Amino acid sequence: MMEDVYAFVDDVKSFPSRLPSLEETIKKILFQTIECSLFIQEYSGRGFGGRMFNKQLAEEKITRFVKALTMLKTSLNTGVGVQIALIANRIYEDVQSIARMQSLAKLHPADMDDPSRPVCLPQTRSDLLSSVLSWAMNPSSNQNILWLHGPAGSGKSTVATTIANIARDLGRLGAFVFFNRHIAARNDPSSVIRTLAFQLGEFDHRLGAAISNVIESTPSIRQSPLRQQFHKLLVQPLSEIAVWSQEGPVIVIIDALDECGRVGEREDLLDVLALESVKLPSTIRIVVVSRTEVDIQDALGARKHICSIPIDINSPANDKDIHLYLHHRLQHIRSKNKYLSLPQDWPGHDAMDALVARACGLFVWGFTACRYVENGQDPEERLADLLHTDICLNAESAMDLMYSTALESSGKWEDPAFAADFRDILGIVIVARNPLTALTIDCLKNATSVSKTRPSLHTIQFFGCIFRGTTNDEPLRVIHPSFEDFITNRARCKRDEWLIDASLYRQKLARQCIGCLRANLKRNMCKLTLTTSAVDVIILPEDITYSCLFWIDHVCESEGIMESFSAELHAFLVKHLLHWIEAMSLLKKARQTIGLLMQLEDWSKTSQVRHQELCDLLADAVRFCQAFTPVIEQHPLLVYNSALPFTPVNSVLYQVFKDELLIPTVAGGFRDEWSPLLMDIPRPGREVTSLSISPDGSQLLSTVARECYVWDATSGELVIQGPKGVVMAVFAPGGQLAASCLFTGSIVLWDTFSGKIIGQPLAPDQGAIYAIAFSPDGTRLISGGQSCIIIMWDVQAGTVIRDSPAAHQKTIMCLVFSPDGSRYASGSRDGAIRIWDTVSGNMVLGPLRGHSGGIYSLAFTPDGTRIVSGSDDKNVCVWDAQAGPSLNGEWKAHRPIKLSGHRSVVYSVAVSPDGQLIASASKDSTVRLWSLESKEELSHVIRRHRMSVRCVVFWQQCGRLRLVTGAIDATVRIWDIESVGSMGVARKHKGLVTDIAFSPDGQRIVSGSVDRTVRVWDPKTGQCILHPLVLELQVHSVALAADNLRILAADHEGAVFAWDATTGAPIVATPADAPSFHSVIGPLSFEGKWITDSRTGTVLTMLPTMSPVRSHASSDNCVALGLANGGIVIIHFPQLA
Repeated sequence: MMEDVYAFVDDVKSFPSRLPSLEETIKKILFQTIECSLFIQEYSGRGFGGRMFNKQLAEEKITRFVKALTMLKTSLNTGVGVQIALIANRIYEDVQSIARMQSLAKLHPADMDDPSRPVCLPQTRSDLLSSVLSWAMNPSSNQNILWLHGPAGSGKSTVATTIANIARDLGRLGAFVFFNRHIAARNDPSSVIRTLAFQLGEFDHRLGAAISNVIESTPSIRQSPLRQQFHKLLVQPLSEIAVWSQEGPVIVIIDALDECGRVGEREDLLDVLALESVKLPSTIRIVVVSRTEVDIQDALGARKHICSIPIDINSPANDKDIHLYLHHRLQHIRSKNKYLSLPQDWPGHDAMDALVARACGLFVWGFTACRYVENGQDPEERLADLLHTDICLNAESAMDLMYSTALESSGKWEDPAFAADFRDILGIVIVARNPLTALTIDCLKNATSVSKTRPSLHTIQFFGCIFRGTTNDEPLRVIHPSFEDFITNRARCKRDEWLIDASLYRQKLARQCIGCLRANLKRNMCKLTLTTSAVDVIILPEDITYSCLFWIDHVCESEGIMESFSAELHAFLVKHLLHWIEAMSLLKKARQTIGLLMQLEDWSKTSQVRHQELCDLLADAVRFCQAFTPVIEQHPLLVYNSALPFTPVNSVLYQVFKDELLIPTVAGGFRDEWSPLLMDIPRPGREVTSLSISPDGSQLLSTVARECYVWDATSGELVIQGPKGVVMAVFAPGGQLAASCLFTGSIVLWDTFSGKIIGQPLAPDQGAIYAIAFSPDGTRLISGGQSCIIIMWDVQAGTVIRDSPAAHQKTIMCLVFSPDGSRYASGSRDGAIRIWDTVSGNMVLGPLRGHSGGIYSLAFTPDGTRIVSGSDDKNVCVWDAQAGPSLNGEWKAHRPIKLSGHRSVVYSVAVSPDGQLIASASKDSTVRLWSLESKEELSHVIRRHRMSVRCVVFWQQCGRLRLVTGAIDATVRIWDIESVGSMGVARKHKGLVTDIAFSPDGQRIVSGSVDRTVRVWDPKTGQCILHPLVLELQVHSVALAADNLRILAADHEGAVFAWDATTGAPIVATPADAPSFHSVIGPLSFEGKWITDSRTGTVLTMLPTMSPVRSHASSDNCVALGLANGGIVIIHFPQLA
């Protein structure tokens, strides 16, 4: 059948005029032939997989192939086109699953839609395209990555797009990603694997289902390291589809890798591509296209599984292709200028050869040259300009001369105003994080200009040869990255009128963004009404959106900042900081404010000109967003109605932005200083028994009420739940694996991204296990517990390496490896510490005895020279971990340095990453910090829980040292090390506030508590105005009589009490004085965390995180809240007055 079909070749040779009309049919025959060939390869056992074993399926495919070829032959013979789909060797089903696509969308892939990308002209790049496609279709090749590389302007992206289109026509384009240094979404290395997975999931429904399962089981997969994303989203799902190996190749294309982040930023991505790609099925063929940058060369250049193909710009074939390209473009220009009567063969053979010589093998030279000729009034004059230039010796010189010629003839360079406009426009285009339209550029320029500026289109209309997007509606871009290289290098562009100093224009764009925000931001800029429901994303003008998202980036990139700029920045923030946070909430980017402000704070501290007021304001701004982002995310107006009123009254931020006429106020202030508590992660249940931080600091693993939880360490959101019935759990050094010891006496290894157990439980048969620890390289695990034996496990094999005799006389409570992994230490209820050699298992130090009770926790210092212990004798001890025996055989380290201060058992100790601090957690509900150098307690930074604290770890967050604690109250807390302020609302009572009420005239508030006292408060100041009135039992309810003369209360047994409202003297009470008869329902209601005016339904505020509200009352425009911790919060709403 195929032989009959291909008989058309002789006919075409005899009648070449038939070729154009048959071109589409011949193309379909070619593609169908490729699929037939792949099927035959697989069927014969010489393809990508083994021999096909499903005879029925094979026969069905053969029948479909024959039918398709028969129809194509008929089309050839009749000259009538037929609508026929490609019969592919791959299995396709017309399955559209909305649920699957929604799941894949959770990967947040980068947008890779760009239909304007150019492709190779017919008959050009034939050898190169043939080489790439032959490699892709060759099952005998062990190289599953092809690296196509060459200099700037050599046409790499055009080749990549052409390959993508061919693969798409064949139904074999699995994914196509391409990068652009000027589009933020397309130059982020962290999005590459997610985008590939998304596109591959769209390409094949089976793979999409497998990837969707990963996403559903591992919601935080977007935040995981690239290596783990690659394994979970690509390697694992692909390995589950066995028939892929029988369906031929799937092509994945990664174009312009050199534009994906900066050199250091793409290191992890390059490592994954170079080292992990060998784990993919052989049918996945990855084409990587880039410049020959040093870091990419080092990663991909010498790998056995990577085929390297350089683009030879000096080859005769390349010159021939450029000749064809120039001829095609210039003929198009000739046809557009029909009134000039250009010759049919214009510009002539000699001129074409001269142009090819000047191109020096670069397609971008030809592209730019043709745009230059096309945009001139007289194409012949423009062509003559090019032919009068010299022939250069290398490609870079050729491009420089081309760009210089284009600029020289297009601009009015003798006019300083024209040159300045050109630089101002091009400077923004080059340094902007995303392409901007000419209209947006005009808005940004006008934001800082004291005089009227000329529209950008007025200038760039002359530069069609170097700009793309010369209308108001489309983004403005330079034609090629090589032009940016030229125009930002004085040695290459050689003229100050053209030179773009990127650093200068970053600072200039920073000022323009700030100017734009200054002109447009204001409170409630979208005229919203506060509601309890979320606000949809608001579309703001492009100049405002861009400025909101990127002004901080541009400030931090600026160099040589003057003092005046810092002052200008401070002035902007003093007026518009909260407006900017509101705008970010409108854009659904509130979470980004924390990282951006941290970045700006770091910049302000390291800036050449330190502006202390700016630094202080930014420090508060970071804390503001950390504390209130969960609230601000609910509604943009809560920046003012909730976050600001609850900001510490002594903070710079509150003092700058307080406005008692417009925003709610808390009587007496919610607190004076920032709380040292950054985040509270409650979980219903009992005590937290263990904490572990992932190696990259992104996740937190806790054991609460015998269950494991993995949290996002920055947001506090639950990522995944692990095994149940757990005593403790720890991260492995890689972060993807964790180990948990169960109450059943076994150990399980589990995937921290899916929560699934890996392999069989490790069952040491040694009773309950209370301690486990990974070696620093993650290859070994040690366990100990009730049996007093330490077992060492091979993590990969799940087998016992060493099962030593009893190491202690009583239960082993803690184990820890030294930082270099050469030793490990054990602590026991027998009060001894022993240090062991990892390789031999022999004890090298100990028993160390200095505690009078059992050892609950151990920690090595980062240099491994000392070990810290915590015990039920209430002490923390610091030991010399390197001491050896003296001549009489006794250990020199038997006398540790003792740190005393706790009033009960020390459950946990930790050493800071820099080795300067010790943290200890105790049953006395405190966490104490000690200086390792001075051995003294830092008493001013004691941290407290409501109940016993079981565990403590240090955590490094963006260069800031944090403390993470877990307590018996099932709460995990993240603390700032340096803050010394109170943790929450000042306690007005010593226990839960059971009831609270206003006087009928609203001038006093009375509260009752489980502490058996009744107190009276001034609603304006929040101060107590009468001595405590004491009951013998807990107070149940309170009220002020209608005459305002008596304070009334009832205890929890129903007894009624009364006092004189002025003096507090007791008065005889009657049953009619029961507070329930005198209670007044106020106008403001409280539900959930929301306070609403029940008269109008107006939402007033949402409470931030605080102690739970147990009672509330209101009067006029004021609400009083009684809290579980004994606090009283009185909020005034001036807008109701």
